[in-house]
Parts: sequence; structure tokens; C-alpha cells
Amino acid sequence: MAETVTIKLLGGVEIRGGAAPVSSRAVAVLAYLVSRPRTPQPRAHLAGVFWPESDAAQARTNLRRELHHLRSLLGDTGCLSVAAGALCWQDGPGCEVDLHGFLVARERCATALLADDAEAVAQESAQALACYQGPFLPGLLDDWALDVRQDLQRACVDLCDRVVSFWAARDDPDAGLVPARRRIQLEPLEEYGYRQLMHLQRASRDRAGAMRTYHRCASLLERELGVAPSDETRAAFDATLAEGTSRATNAAADRLPWSSTPLMVGRDGHRRRLRQVWEEAHHGCRFMLVTGAAGVGKTRLVTELAGDVRRQDGAVASARCFAATASLPLAPVAEWLRSPHLRLATKRLDAVWRGEVERLVPGADGSSDLGTGPRAKVDAWQRLRFFEGLVRAAVAVDRPLLLTLDDLQWCDKSTVSWLSFLLSSAGAAPVLVVATAREDELGGSEPAGLLSTMRASGQVTTMGLTTLSGAETDQLAQQVLGRPVGSDELQLLQTVTAGNPFYVIEALREAMSTPGPVQPGHVRGVLGSRLSRLSDPARAVALLASAVGRDFSLDLLLEASDLDADAAVRVVDDLWHQRIFDQQGRDYDFTHDLLRQAAYDSMSPPERWLSHRRLAQALELLHADQRDDVAAQLAEQYDRSGHPARALPFYDRAAGQATSVFAHAEAVRMWQRCVELVGEMPPSRQRDERELAVLQQLLPPLNAWRGYASRQLEAAERRTAELGQRLHLVDTQTSASIALFATTFVQGHTAEAHRWGQRAIELAERCPELAAQAHLAFAGSGLSLGLVQLADEHFQLACRLAGDTDSLPIGTRTEVHARGWWAHARWLRGDVDGAAAAADEAVQRARLIEHPYSLAVALSYGAITHQVRGDPEALALVLSELGDLCERYAFAYYREWAVVLSGWLRGGSAGVQKVRDGIAALEQEGSLARMPYWLWLLADLHRGEGQDDAAVAVLDAATASATERDDRWWLPEVLRTRASLDPTGRADGTLARATAMAAEQGSTALLDRCRADLEAHRFGSR
Repeated sequence: MAETVTIKLLGGVEIRGGAAPVSSRAVAVLAYLVSRPRTPQPRAHLAGVFWPESDAAQARTNLRRELHHLRSLLGDTGCLSVAAGALCWQDGPGCEVDLHGFLVARERCATALLADDAEAVAQESAQALACYQGPFLPGLLDDWALDVRQDLQRACVDLCDRVVSFWAARDDPDAGLVPARRRIQLEPLEEYGYRQLMHLQRASRDRAGAMRTYHRCASLLERELGVAPSDETRAAFDATLAEGTSRATNAAADRLPWSSTPLMVGRDGHRRRLRQVWEEAHHGCRFMLVTGAAGVGKTRLVTELAGDVRRQDGAVASARCFAATASLPLAPVAEWLRSPHLRLATKRLDAVWRGEVERLVPGADGSSDLGTGPRAKVDAWQRLRFFEGLVRAAVAVDRPLLLTLDDLQWCDKSTVSWLSFLLSSAGAAPVLVVATAREDELGGSEPAGLLSTMRASGQVTTMGLTTLSGAETDQLAQQVLGRPVGSDELQLLQTVTAGNPFYVIEALREAMSTPGPVQPGHVRGVLGSRLSRLSDPARAVALLASAVGRDFSLDLLLEASDLDADAAVRVVDDLWHQRIFDQQGRDYDFTHDLLRQAAYDSMSPPERWLSHRRLAQALELLHADQRDDVAAQLAEQYDRSGHPARALPFYDRAAGQATSVFAHAEAVRMWQRCVELVGEMPPSRQRDERELAVLQQLLPPLNAWRGYASRQLEAAERRTAELGQRLHLVDTQTSASIALFATTFVQGHTAEAHRWGQRAIELAERCPELAAQAHLAFAGSGLSLGLVQLADEHFQLACRLAGDTDSLPIGTRTEVHARGWWAHARWLRGDVDGAAAAADEAVQRARLIEHPYSLAVALSYGAITHQVRGDPEALALVLSELGDLCERYAFAYYREWAVVLSGWLRGGSAGVQKVRDGIAALEQEGSLARMPYWLWLLADLHRGEGQDDAAVAVLDAATASATERDDRWWLPEVLRTRASLDPTGRADGTLARATAMAAEQGSTALLDRCRADLEAHRFGSR
């Protein structure tokens, strides 16, 4: 049976189940036919519609080509009727079309409405709205598509209106809420829909919801059209709010004291520049950073651009950052992904990429594909794969996309990292990111370093906003006041506000409250003055809201305050009318962060403490079943309220969430705060157990973020080992010993690393599940010490004991890591074929388990194996794959191995420089293991260039490094090479020393080289 072809044309284009992909033009032809079912369309007519600029013959040829593609796509479904002179679409069981699904469900709903069948109305209206996911063929601007789009949208609006009226007449307001809200989404500038929704909310006694609806309507009309709601809409809200005791209303009271025009005074050039960048972004991803002081108008400028983009049928997703750190890392990206356009784009992704997106934004059913197990430990490399999934969602939007981000200076590092990744990987996708930032706070902020890197690579374009000139302040004042401004008034305004538009308007608000000219009192302490004039309940709510530190829900304020529901609604409405609060979706926020800060600063320490305590308790009650969603907020609120015991478990939850989306820096910050809070507890076994549990969760993200040569990581590992010993926990001591082996080894402390390996083996007798890792630690450090035979034996044990899922603390599979490293021991013992076999098997196993990090390690060890074996062709192949892998997943450390070895393979002066760069990067990371070998490679290149003096200096440095760090496995070869460059006649002694050392180590391969040189040197001397 042929697979059903699913065709989605509403809210985006998606075709599933077809036999072959088709071009966008073929999809348009298909959509044209689908929108006119059972009506034959002459070929000549279709050719003229879609290729009007081509001659008739060429247009018909084009149509035949697209028809061929469509027939390949649809197969034998029988839905496309092809005749000599016409094409026709016939609905059939072989195709499912969302457009037809909507129309059929709409007709059935109309029948149910006439029959007064409530059950059928509910079922069919829900089906129709589910089918109508958005505009028909969004982004296509052909006249025929615009006509179909408009007709379908009006049909959906009409359906919503009829269904809402049906449920209202049956006195079942709750049933009408969904179509009422959908109606507003479809026609956001039509007040009738808001009045419908307020009527239903009033009938449901949901005054808070009715208030949000009215505020949303008024704000949108003001922002988009510069008008206030009609008298009818205001009256509907008053009736809901006051129930017969309506407050006095008039158009002037409900309007903001400024329209969109005066706020844009002095910004015409900036608006043109933003629009120009938007047009440029149609040809490739761009990033624009708008900087300036707080209150200078950055947000308003970007909001204007967003309005322009929406009117051009572009997609817009907006997010903002907050000074408070109480939010999930990547919260702005999550906010973007929840926007309608990106939600639809995510649904169109393949399951594997949709699963990556759902790490951050779970699907509609709350599910996500996070899997199980210690994700950060074994899958740290997946961070870029996760980032790639998020990027795919952004570029899958079927029209140009604008992402706006307010207050970048407070942004988390992970979001900025993702933005950099987006700009690097989105290519020609039509995406523009516009962010705002306070210039004076950006320099020392979290994202400053990443922004500098992005600027250096040309990823960021910056546009600064300055304050207004005297003439511009005059123009703004006249438009707000509606009268000329005297020279003394203007001088006062400009002097005190420095031309900052926010302060100018705030001062003018004060002036509007009293007759006469602007006075000094109007411009001094305007924010404090506004707050002090509030009623006691309003001021209390404003102060409480300021302690949230971000946007907030009405339910949160109601739960945390002493007000009853009706009083809270009136207070919030009053704060909204006074422009203290503004609506943000279903939530509220201060109209400006400066107002939030002024309110918070006006509280005494006890007031702040009490506000944070109340907010924390309210958040717990409101999110009793979903506390993970607000874990970061709960942690910070309890922490600021002086309740560390309550903050601790929520920091732990929030850190776990951060790790699940690979936000390692943020996870480390929160778990370190947990360590600090635990440290404040009285000494006890329980405290030690709590600290150990936190440290064990801290280690993986700290390793992933800082690298396993990190001193910070080392300190945490040592503390873990100490607590494990104090608590007599063998498994903890064993795993900590293995982790400390890895850290100290990479740092170049070879002898200490070997001691940790020995300790791990001793402990593993009582902890056999870690035995393979313990033998690997002992073998690897032993090999570097020059204990070649001992290392060979323990590598063999590690390979035999390693299970299929056995992983080292650094994130690699033990079975892979052990075989890759074992190849070096086998080569040193003279088993060249065995070394090649071990290296190849490590790579094969890494490929089999599909684990990129393990593959990078296997390739890295394989590269050294091929170098020492003298197989440049095999080395070149391995390095090519290793370089690509490290580039794709940003693997540090092993990336530097690839740089050094590829530089050696390249040779010449360019090769010398590349090796130097790789060594410098390793030294900067503190990764000093194998440094004698890396330096020997550099010296070898110098010799090849005839730079013997440089080679001698590098070899002497290699000898010193080997001696200082007990890194002796390659020291015989370093000494042998040094002897060949010794003009003083001391070569014989150096060669004898190298030979003795190789013999002592059991390094057969190096011993043979040293003996050959020693004999040749002595023979030559005779």
C-alpha cells in the first residue's frame, strides 16, 4: 500500500511521504491547484500565472518540468488529474491536505451550529482550528496567493466569531475562550475580538484575565497605530473591572502621554540604518548591536523595526535579558523558540534535530528526548550538536526572520555563544539578530569577551545611540506637551536630563500634572517622585514586583501580597495606567528597568528581605507541580531572603537543568554557590555527604568548561577524594583517584599521576566496576615514566576489563582510550604491527559506538602511532579527519595535537610556525603532558631547515621538560637527536646515556635507534 502524502500549506509548507523533493515553484503550482479543487485549470492559464515574463512556449515548458516533479512526488495517489489541456486536483485517500481539512471541519461546524449540537460544535471547531496553523503559503506574495490567504483567514475569523457567540449564548464562557483567543491572534488590531474575550472572562469572573486582555489591546493599538481603545472597548473593561462602580474614563486618560512619533525624535538616520541592515540580512545572517545609555531609546528603536518587519510579512521573535541571574541559561533562545513562527519551524525538523530543540523547549506534551545517564560527563561534545539543532529551527522559518534581544549586557554566556554559532553556521539564511546593550555596563559583563571575539571576526556591526541635542529635546517636548517650550524651560530640561529621552519624557509627565511651565521640581528625582505619589497599596505592589527582578505574573503578585484578588486587579490596572507597569505577553513588567531599579533601591534591607521571602513562598505554591521551571528563581529568592537551606535544593535543580543544555559555566556557578551554602552548615557527617554530592555533580560541567588541566577542577577533585576517604566511600575514592590521575597527568605531573593510578588500582580491588579505568590510569602514567613493559601489561588488562559502556571521567570510552594509548606501548616494545592494529581497532570501536569524542581521542593517539612508525600517508589521512572533527565539535587539547602533527607533516617554515602555535596553545591551557615529544617534533623541523642552533635549543628545552616532569618515554630519542647535533665531541656520552635509558625502559624501538647511532658514532671516531 502506497504511503499517504501529507501536504501542509497553512502556517508553513511541509510535504511528507512524497517520493521525491520538489522545488518551491512546484509547491506553488500544487497549492494553486489544491486551493481550487475539482476545477480544471487550463495549462495555458497556469503557465501565464506562474511564468508571466516568459513567452508562451517557454512557460509551457516550465510547467511541464514542474508537473513532472509533482507527479514524481505524488506517485499513484490519484489526486492530481493530468489531461492534455488542463490539470485538476481531486481529493482522495492518498493525500491529506490541511487546507481541505480546515474547510471540511468548518462546514461541519457550521452544520452543528445550525443544529445546536454542542458536542459537535466543540469537536469540529477544535479540528478546524487545529488544521488552520497560520496563513496560506506564508512568504509568497503572488496576487493569487494573497487572495486565497485573505479569504482563508477571514473564514477562520468568522468561524471563531460564530463559535464564541454560540458558547456565550449557552452561558458556557469557558468553552469559548480558545476560539476567542485565536481570533485575537488572527486579527490583533480589531477591537471586537478583545471585547468578545473580555465578555467571556467577565462571565467566568476572571477579572485578572479581562484586565490583561484590555491592557494588551490598548498597548498594541498604541504601539502599532498610535490610538487609544474605543469608548466601547473601554466601557467593556470598566464594566468588568468595577461591576457597576466604573472609574471615570476618557480617551486622554487611557492614552500613553506620548505617541510613537515623539519617541523617535532624532532617530531617523538610525531607523534607516536598521532597515538597510534588515534588507542586507535577506542575503545572509547578520548581527546588529545597538548601544547607548539607559533610557536613550534603544528598545523603542528596535520595536519600530520589528513592527516594520511584521507589516512586511516577515517573522519576528523577541526576547530580553534581566539584571537578575535567576533564569535558565539560554532563556532568550527558549523565548524565541516559543514564538509561533519558530514553533512551527521546529515541528518541521527531522526527529533527531527536533529532539535537540526539545532539550531546551519541550514539546507540546511536555516530552523531550534527553535520554538518561550522566549527560554532561559522557556527552559534553554534544553541545555543538545541540546548538546546531537550535540553529536548524531558526533557519527553517519559511520567511526572513528578525530576532530581537533587549539588554544584552545581562545575557548569559551560553546565549552569546549560541549567537556566535548561529552567525558562523547559518550562512545565507535570511536572519537578522538585533540586540540592545547599555554601553557603560557592557564592558565588564559576562558576554563582553565573546562579543570581542565576534567583533574581531566581523560578525557584529555596532550602532551607537547618543542623547538628544537641544533642538531635538525642544522638538520632543513640544510634541509631548502640545505647546511651545520656553527657552528657560528647555535649558532646564536639557541641563538636568542631558538630553536622555526617557528622563525628558518623565520630567514632562511631571510637568503635565500641574499647570504652567516646567519647574526644577519636575526634573529632579522624577522616578522617586512618581513612586512616592502612588497609593500605599500600589506602592507596596510596585516594590514587591521590583524584587522579582524580571517580568512577573499577576498570580505571583496576588499570592505574594496582602491584597485580595479584586484589589490586586485594581492596583495593577492603576500601575498600568500610570505607566509604571507594562504588559509582556500574559505577564507584566516595569515599563523601564530604571523604574524597577528605582523601586528596589527605595526599599530598606528588611523590606527587601521580606519581599524576597514572600516571592519565594509564592513561587513554590504556584508551581508546586513544576518547580523545576522556576528553580533558578526560587534559589535566588530564597538566597536573597536569608534562607540558604531552602535555596540549596533549588540551586541544585537549576544547575542540573543548565547541565542538560550544556550551559556548563552557568551550572558551575550555581553548584559552586551550593558548595558555599553547604560550607556554612555546622560540621557533621551529613554536611560532608551533602558537599560530596554537590561536588560529584560539579565535576563534569567544570571539566567540560575549564578542561581537565584546570586548577579549579583539580581542587574540586582533591576535595572529593578527601571527603570520600573521610566518609569511607571506596567508589568515591576510586573515581576521584582516576580523575586526579587525568588532571595531574595532563598538567605534566607524571609521577604524581602514577601515584594516583596506583591508588586507583588498590581501591579497585573493592570496586571492580572501576578496575579498567584504574589500570588505564596506571598504564598511561607508567608509560610516560618509561615503564614500558609494566604499561603494556596494564593496558592489556584495561582493554580486557573495559565494559561496553565503561567511560573515563574525561568523557571517553575506556575500551577506545586504552587501545589507542596501548598502541604507543606496543610500538616502543618493538611490535610495529601490533601497534598499528591497536590504533586501528581503537578507531573502529569509536566509529562503532558513534561517539565523536572517543573517535577524536582514537584518531589523536593513532596520529602519534603513525608518526613514530614513519607512515606519513596514514598520518595525513588521520589528521584530515581529526582536524575536521575537532573543528566541528570544538575539541580543545586534541585539536592542538592535530595542529602540531600537521605542522610537522607539512614541514618548512610554515610547518615550524604551525608547530609553535600548537605548542603555545597547549602551554596556555596548562596541558604539559608529552611536551618533550612535541618539542622534538619542532626540533626535527628546524633540522630539516638547516637551523641546527634552533634545533639544539629546542632539544635542550625538551630534555629539561622531561627531567622536570618525569615525562621520560621519549627522552632517549630526544637525547639521540641532540647527540647528532653536538659539535663538542660529547655526543658519545649523550648517546650512551640515551641507549642505557632506552634499555632500562624496555623501549626496544628506541633502543635499536640509539645503539645504531652509538655504533656508527664510535666507528666514525675510530
